[in-house]
Amino acid sequence: MRRGKLSKVSKVLSLLIIIAMFLAMMPMPKHAEIPEDAVMFQDFEGAGEIYRAAQGATGALTTDEAFDGSQSLKYEVESSGDPSVSKGSISVKSIGEVVDATGMEYLVFYIKDTQGSNTIKVSLTDSSGKSTEFGWKAMSTKKNQWVRYEVPMSSFTGIDFSNITDVRIGQWNEGVYYIDQVFFAKNLPPIPPDQPTAYHPSGEYDNFVVVELRSLSNGVQIYYTTDGTTPNKESTLYKEPLRLESSVTINAVAYNPKGDIYSKVSTFDYVIHQKEDLAKPKAFPAAGTYGVAQSIELTAAENATIYYTIDGKEPTTSSKKYSKPINVSKDTVIKAIAVKDQHKSEVAINKYMIDKSSTPFLKTDGKKMRDHYGAGDEVVLRGTNAGGWLVMEGWMSPTNAPDQKVALETLTARFGEKTAWELINLYQDNYWMESDFDNIKEEGMNVVRLPFSYFEMLNDDGSLKPTAFDRLDWFIEEAGKRELYVILDMHGAPGSQNGKDHSGDTSKPDVGNLFGNKENMDKTVFLWEKIAERYKDKKWIAGYDLLNEPGGALGIEQFDFYDRLYQAIRNKDQNHIIFIEAIWEPYHLPNPDLYGWENVVYSYHFYGWDNIDSYHSQKKFVDSKIPMVNEMTNYNVPLLVGEFTLFNNLQSWDYALSVYEEQGWSFTTWTYKVTGQGSSWGMYTGDPLKVNIQKDSEAEIRNKWGNVGTDTSFTRNDYIADTIRNYSNPAFRSSDNRTLVANFEELDAGTTFETGTRATAALDFENKSAGDASLKLVVTDVSNLDVTQQYVSIKAPDGKTFNMADELNTFPKYLLFDVFNTTGKEQRATVTLIDAAGNKVTAKTHAYTKALANSWSKVPLLLKSIDGETDKSAIVEIRLAMEDPGTYNFDNIFIGQSFANHMPAQEPDIKTVKELVEKADIGPKGIRNSLIVQLDNAQRHFDKAKSYLEQGKEKQAKQSREAGYKTLEGLAEWVGQHSGKHIDKEDAAQIISMLEYIVANETLTP
Repeated sequence: MRRGKLSKVSKVLSLLIIIAMFLAMMPMPKHAEIPEDAVMFQDFEGAGEIYRAAQGATGALTTDEAFDGSQSLKYEVESSGDPSVSKGSISVKSIGEVVDATGMEYLVFYIKDTQGSNTIKVSLTDSSGKSTEFGWKAMSTKKNQWVRYEVPMSSFTGIDFSNITDVRIGQWNEGVYYIDQVFFAKNLPPIPPDQPTAYHPSGEYDNFVVVELRSLSNGVQIYYTTDGTTPNKESTLYKEPLRLESSVTINAVAYNPKGDIYSKVSTFDYVIHQKEDLAKPKAFPAAGTYGVAQSIELTAAENATIYYTIDGKEPTTSSKKYSKPINVSKDTVIKAIAVKDQHKSEVAINKYMIDKSSTPFLKTDGKKMRDHYGAGDEVVLRGTNAGGWLVMEGWMSPTNAPDQKVALETLTARFGEKTAWELINLYQDNYWMESDFDNIKEEGMNVVRLPFSYFEMLNDDGSLKPTAFDRLDWFIEEAGKRELYVILDMHGAPGSQNGKDHSGDTSKPDVGNLFGNKENMDKTVFLWEKIAERYKDKKWIAGYDLLNEPGGALGIEQFDFYDRLYQAIRNKDQNHIIFIEAIWEPYHLPNPDLYGWENVVYSYHFYGWDNIDSYHSQKKFVDSKIPMVNEMTNYNVPLLVGEFTLFNNLQSWDYALSVYEEQGWSFTTWTYKVTGQGSSWGMYTGDPLKVNIQKDSEAEIRNKWGNVGTDTSFTRNDYIADTIRNYSNPAFRSSDNRTLVANFEELDAGTTFETGTRATAALDFENKSAGDASLKLVVTDVSNLDVTQQYVSIKAPDGKTFNMADELNTFPKYLLFDVFNTTGKEQRATVTLIDAAGNKVTAKTHAYTKALANSWSKVPLLLKSIDGETDKSAIVEIRLAMEDPGTYNFDNIFIGQSFANHMPAQEPDIKTVKELVEKADIGPKGIRNSLIVQLDNAQRHFDKAKSYLEQGKEKQAKQSREAGYKTLEGLAEWVGQHSGKHIDKEDAAQIISMLEYIVANETLTP
C-alpha cells in the first residue's frame, strides 16, 4: 500500500516535470523593448477607429499575430503597385488625439512581412492635416519574421512634430502584413544579433569550397576564428567570402557595436579532400583575341614544374621549362603541363589570336573598357535600356497583365497559341522600330541594354524555338548600323531568378524558381551557351549580362551559379565581356579573383527610394556609393550602373550623372520609354491604350498594340532627356547653344531695378553664385498672394531683344538661373515674359526642381511649355518672382539647351580651339602641329577681313571671311577623319563641335 502511494507521487512528479520541460521548450512570447523615454503612438490593444485603409488595401485588428500584447493590425494589399495616399496604403491613428514627438530621433514599429524582404513607404500627418512626403525608407523587412522597423525622424519634414495624429504605411507587393507597437523614441535599446550562418554549410568537399558568413541582423560585424577559440571583436573581421583549400573549423559571432553585444557562437566544420590528380596550368591573361602582343604568365600548384610548347606539339618533360612570361605577338597556341613528384597534369591548351586591325570589339583593361579587343581607346558606355519591349511590365507597359507568363497563358487560353503569339509579335513590331535606334543615337548615346527572356527563345522542354534569335538578330544588326553597342541582358530566366514582374513570372513572388531548381538552371546554362555560340564574333555586342537582379539567391549560392554561367559562356566565347549584377550594393559581389573571373564588368542598379524627389536625399544616396566602390571593394573591374532613375528632380539627375562621369562609370538609364505621360522613368513617355488581356477582343487588342510606336503614342520627356543627353555625350555641353541674359557683373553699385509693388531689389556684392555680384530680391508683403507683384525685372539692352523661340525644337529650350533662397522652404519661381508689343505670358519653373533652402541652386523653365500669344523671338523683359516673403538672390541667368548646361563663357574663338588642341590626346606630334598651323591660317583670314573692313573694302572683307570659315569647315572634316586613330574620340568631338559652332554662328565675323 505504501509502495503504491509512493509510485503515484512519483508519477505526479514526473508529469509535473514533463509539463515544466514542455513549457520551457515552448517559444516565449516576445515583448517590445520600448525605452523609458519613448512616446507610445499606437499599441492596437484598444477598439474604435484605430486605422483607415486606402482604396486597394484592407485593415483589421487581429489576434492571429501579435508582437506584444494580444492584438496587431492586419494590413493587406490587394494588388501590387506603388502605394500612395489614396491607393494601397493604410493610415494608423494615435491612441489619443495627438502625440508629441518633439525631440525624438526615431519612428519605430514592429512589422511581420509575409511576402519577402521589402522597403516601406512611410509618412506622418499632424493635427492641421499637413503631411510629410509619403516616401520609401531604406530599411528592409524580413519574410515571415517580426522586425523592429526604424525610421530616422530626420527623414521627415514639413509638419508640426508636437501634434502628430497619423502614421501612414505603404507596401508595394500584394499580400498580408502585420503591424504592432508604433512609438517614437530618442534612443533604441540594442537587440542581440542573429547568429551567423554559412553558405556553403559544414560538410565534405573536393579540392576547395567558397564559404560566405551571413547574419540576418542589420548593422552588425562578423568575427571568426579557425584555431578553436571563441571569437570576439579582437578576432579576425569577416570582410569577404573565404576560399578554403584545406580542412578547418570556423567559429563565428555577429557583433553589434552600437550596443556592444554579441550573438551566440556558430561553428562550421569543413573537410576538404584533395584530388590526387595535379591541376592543369592556368594562363593569364586568358586565351582569346587581343589587339596587341600579350605577355602570358603560366601558374600551377606550389612546387610544380611547368613544361610548354608553342609549335603545336604535345608537351612533355623534355619540352621547354617555363621560367618567365611568354611573349605572344602573333596567333599562337600554348600547350602546357604541370609536373610534381610522380604526378603529371592533363594538357592545358590556350589559343591566342592577335588581331591588329581596328575594331569596336570591347574588352576590359583593369577598371576601363577599351575597343580593339582591349588595346584601343577607352570606351565609357552611356545609354539606356530597351525596357518593356521583350518583357512587358504592367506599371510601365500598355497591358494590365501582372507578368509576361500570365499574359501568354491568358491570350493562349482565349485565342489559341498561334493568335496569342501573333498579338505579342504585333506589340513587339510596333513598340520598337528602326526610328528608336535613331532617337537613341541623336541623344548622343553609344549603348542600349536589351532585356530579353526565355519565353521567346525556349520551348517548354528547354529546346530552342525556330524563331529563338529573330528579335535579337534584328536588334543587334540595327544597333550596329548606327554604331551602338548592345548589352544582352537575361531579364527573365527559366523559372524566374527573382519572382518579380520584370522577370516575366511572379508565380513564386520575390524568389522565383530558378535557384535550386536543376531543370531551370540547366535550361538557363543551355540558353547562354547558344547565345554565346551565335554571337561570339559580333563586334557591336558589348557583352552578356548574366541575370537581371537575381534576388532569388544571395551570396555564394548566387555566385556559384554565376560561375557556372561564366564557365559555360567562356567555353563558347572567350572574348566578349561578361556583366555580373549585384543585389544590391557593390560589396554584395565577390572579388572576381575568388573565382578567377576575367574580362568582366560589375553592374549595379542604383535606386534611392528614400525621399525620391529630394535633391539632398538623392545626393546622399549617390555619394554613399563612391566609398563602396573605391574603398570597401575597390575591385579591379569596370563599373556599369545598369539601371537607375533620379526620379523627378533635375538637380538630382545633374548631380548623379556628373558623379558617374567623374568616376568613369558607364550607365544605362531605366528606361527609354514608359507609359505615363511625363513619368521620370522614361526618356519618352505617353498614354497608349492599355490592353485588358481578360476582356478585350482580338480586334481591340490588335488596335491597341498596333499603336504603341514611339512616334505614334509617345513624346520626348524633354526636361529629363535633355539632362541625360548632355552626359551621354559630354561634348554637347560645350557645343550647345547658350545665350547670356544677365550675370550682374561690371554694374555700378547704385544700379536700380524695376520691381513689383510688394518687392525691392538691389545688387548684392556679398552673396553671389559666381563673379562679383548677384541681384537681391526682397519680397516684403504677400497678404493677397499676388505673385505678379513680387517680381524683379531684367530688361534687354536698348534696341535688343532676347530670342527664346524654339521653332526647330533644338534651341533655345530653357531659361535657367541660379537662386539663393533664404526662406527655409524649397520654392518654385514664377517667370513672366514680355515681348516688344507688350504681350505677357506667365509660367512657373519645373515643379520638382525648386530653389533649395538656404543654398544656391539652379532652376529651369522649359520655354515651349509656356502657352500664350507672346512673341518669344522678341522678348524685351523677363520678370522673376517668388511667392513667400523673404530674401532671394538671382545670378547667372541664361538661355540653354539643357539643365546640364553651364552659363556660357565668351563666344568661342580661334584661341579657344587652340587651347582644346593643346590639351587633346593627339599623336603623332605632327598632327597637332598641322592643326595649329591651319588655325593660324584661318586667323590670318579673319585679321585681313577686319583690316579690309576698316578700309571700307567690303568685297575683300567678305572674301577673307569666307576663306576663314572655309578653312575651319575643312579643318573640322579633317579632325573627323583622324578621330579614333590619331586623335582621341572625345577630344576630337569637342574640337569638331567648337569649329562647327563657330562656322554656323559666324562668331568671328568682324
